[in-house]
Amino acid sequence: MVVLPEDKKAIGCKWVYKVKHNADASMNKYKARLVAKGYAQTYGINYEETYSPVAKMTTIRAIIAMAATKGWSLHQMDVKNDFLHGDLQEEMYMEQPLGYVH
Repeated sequence: MVVLPEDKKAIGCKWVYKVKHNADASMNKYKARLVAKGYAQTYGINYEETYSPVAKMTTIRAIIAMAATKGWSLHQMDVKNDFLHGDLQEEMYMEQPLGYVH
């Protein structure tokens, strides 16, 4: 916890909860993560470059159509945690999450 400098603006945050299930639909574990609301940033005020690389559905359909006509095999993978290990060069401040008791 730090005092927010006068010339800085804090980014909001929220808790995201998820229940993980086993293959037989029984409950496996509860997961929670604290995420920054980067979508609420204002250009030139509280960010330099932030983005989420997500393919558009029309691009996915075009690739699948090309693969089908050319007989290509497709492979899919999921990389959910890759961004967690990146280095942040900018100075960032995040508000306290709701329900936080200090």
